[in-house]
Amino acid sequence: MDEYLSERQQIDWLRSTLKENAPWALASVVITLGLFVGWQQWKAWGDRQAATAAQKYETTLDALSRGDAEGAGRLVKELRDSYGRTPYSDLAALALARFDVEGGKLGDAAGLLETVLKETHDPDLATVVRLRLARVQRAEGKADAALATLAAAPAGTASPAYADVRGDVLLDKGDKAGALAAWREALASKASGVNRELVELKIAALEPPPAMPAAPAAPAAPAAPAAPAAAGQKP
Repeated sequence: MDEYLSERQQIDWLRSTLKENAPWALASVVITLGLFVGWQQWKAWGDRQAATAAQKYETTLDALSRGDAEGAGRLVKELRDSYGRTPYSDLAALALARFDVEGGKLGDAAGLLETVLKETHDPDLATVVRLRLARVQRAEGKADAALATLAAAPAGTASPAYADVRGDVLLDKGDKAGALAAWREALASKASGVNRELVELKIAALEPPPAMPAAPAAPAAPAAPAAPAAAGQKP
């Protein structure tokens, strides 16, 4: 009988607990289901955004191939405004910057690169953009700005390329010793981020050739023997 009452008490307790906690359990299920559905919807929206951005990027490249810089510029702005979290926004801006460099519009190219560098979500891409920006600044004659851009040299495969460009900029400023040090730094790295033969040529062109050792003095000629005395002459 006691065992029966104990079981009845356990059943009553379980029913009471379920009754009290049922609203919380139901709420937990609803919240979990809502989060899952929301995640799926957000992912689907992100996929649609990426697909649309990819199409607009291809359209940007097509406009640039036809020389339509104005149309490409509108597309780049639309990508940055509405699809800035996709990689296609950065890639379209870089394509337009390259087009501007080839057309001699260095200021426009630098502005685009600075914007990408500030807004990109990809640290690896930022490393590439920083190097391109420094090269454009050097072409503009802004040596100090280029050195400031290169100051955040990353570790890894990009370091030799940064050192190489830094050497070029320092040479522009007349700092031959600094240029040589930077180029030697580029060669010292085991990473293959530069054209090593070209860097070696730069160093060879700037480095004074080693002094040639002095030629040894020619030995003195032996003295000529004295002529024999003629007959009847006193020696």
